[in-house]
Amino acid sequence: MFARFIASRPELLHIRTRRGSPGQNGIRERAFGSLKYEHLYRQEINTLDDLVREANAYREIFNQVRPHEALGFHRPIEVHHNPALKPPTKIQNTQPSGQDF
Repeated sequence: MFARFIASRPELLHIRTRRGSPGQNGIRERAFGSLKYEHLYRQEINTLDDLVREANAYREIFNQVRPHEALGFHRPIEVHHNPALKPPTKIQNTQPSGQDF
């Protein structure tokens, strides 16, 4: 059923990561950590409906209220509407400089 859903949505790209390798999916893992530590662990959650409601509430906070350091302290919704607000990506130089230290 999941494969059919993904196939029906051409804008979605299903990418698999190796099992037990959260480092391959760091952005998503970081978001889950924020959800848990910044919101869910501070709420009383007794039912699945409570969990869904609180996860949706945090999604609104995360995207529309909370500034993000990686986005130059802008909110994701601001960057979505104005991509020029997104700071340039830092590129690490991984090539040897030719100098020995």
